[in-house]
Amino acid sequence: MSEFEYEYGTHAATGWDAARLTCYQRDASPSLTQIEIAPDQGCNLLSFRVDEQDYIVALDRDAEEPRLLGTPILYPMPNRVRDGAFTFGGRTFRFEPNNGPNYIHGLVRDKVWDIDDPVLGQNQASLTARYRTAPGTEAYERFPICNTLEVTFILQPGKLSYRFAVRNEDAEAALPFGLAIHPYFPIIGERSEVRVQVPARAHMAAEDLLPTGDLEPLDGSPYDLRQPRSLEGLDIDDVYWGLTPSKPQIICFDRIGKVLTLEASELFTHSVVYTPAGQPFFCVENQSSSTDAHNLYARGLEEAAHLTILPPGASLSARIDFRLSDQ
Repeated sequence: MSEFEYEYGTHAATGWDAARLTCYQRDASPSLTQIEIAPDQGCNLLSFRVDEQDYIVALDRDAEEPRLLGTPILYPMPNRVRDGAFTFGGRTFRFEPNNGPNYIHGLVRDKVWDIDDPVLGQNQASLTARYRTAPGTEAYERFPICNTLEVTFILQPGKLSYRFAVRNEDAEAALPFGLAIHPYFPIIGERSEVRVQVPARAHMAAEDLLPTGDLEPLDGSPYDLRQPRSLEGLDIDDVYWGLTPSKPQIICFDRIGKVLTLEASELFTHSVVYTPAGQPFFCVENQSSSTDAHNLYARGLEEAAHLTILPPGASLSARIDFRLSDQ
């Protein structure tokens, strides 16, 4: 039988205020599953702990100044926007470059989110938070379309679920968006002891980390991750296209004999895989769209972009699940 607790306190590694949900099982495995979320930092998931192992790296301690990592939520533009601008519906949206000449990682990842009281049940615990882009907010100044992004975190033994809801609350404008999470996973043991599997249909060609829109076949490609592949010698920051719910992404932590399965609904057709050499972390990022999706869409590359467009008053829901199991 599971027991659930909720606390609001301080995340030990980062010092940020955090909401903590914990699941205990007295006579079953795992005995502990716990998440910590920072509402004041974009509802960043700072910790996903199962028993003694945390599967999220919250802080980059090797940077000149410690840098917050965790699991940022990227919306309404996942990853990079070329030259910090795009045009949609006859309007041009501009963003101050924060990654060379480009803008990166959306508008909500460092904002204060509103959170509801937790719901503690017999079989799961949940916590819902939301960010509303509305007049008077910084996000609205740069992206003047009224909308709300809501996420419910659901905790069960060995499992974390994200349940997303996006609502276009604008009276006139359509809402063009992409949605992603950017989890920083730990390298447990050696790089050779961590394997990733990304069952995509194609790799997206890119220049300066911005997709060109060309979809490249994976047969014989150095980017082929359709079978589990070790991080040893793998140093990429690339976009994959054509993911489906029936074939989830998988991370194998061979040193400890665990598998983390990243299950996602049909909205999440893309993934960014980031495996920087020499770092104690790597990223496998479910995305609903390509990097620079708005600009690809404007060029007529709708299939490659997979930009979601919600008419006024419309809404949708989507999910991503982290599920831990034994190998």
